[in-house]
Amino acid sequence: MRPQLILLAGALVLSAVSPRPPAKAVSEPARQRTPEQDRRDLMALETGWLAGEHNAAVLDRILAPDFVHAVVTGDLLDKTQHIYYATKFLPPSTLKQRFENLKIRLYGDFAIVNGLVVTSNEHGKDIDQSVFTDVFAYRDGSWRAINAQENRVEQLHSPK
Repeated sequence: MRPQLILLAGALVLSAVSPRPPAKAVSEPARQRTPEQDRRDLMALETGWLAGEHNAAVLDRILAPDFVHAVVTGDLLDKTQHIYYATKFLPPSTLKQRFENLKIRLYGDFAIVNGLVVTSNEHGKDIDQSVFTDVFAYRDGSWRAINAQENRVEQLHSPK
């Protein structure tokens, strides 16, 4: 029995000092990215962003740490500033928003999403539109927004 203990002790010592790759946490296998899946993921992010645009936890999950939002005042808001503004200055709760003409373009690990956000009042009447551009980067296994800009749509009058 003693030779077996010596062999076991030797094996333990060797295994303790032998180089080996670090143990990986057990997780789901990485799914294969496809353009179709990327489009679905980006559509889900945009939909979640619109539904939770005044929710700090939702914004924190969607916006990358280096997110920049160009706003109408000429300022460039970072992620923290955007979340502060979005959660402190709320629109009337009777307004509803939806997307129109959403277009998703993929460029490898980057994507650009353009579209309209249409705002309607409590009677369902459309009262405002904004055209927007959101830029996303695929990092660490998920899409995150890195840039946003929107402009209010206005009717131009023809010169007389």
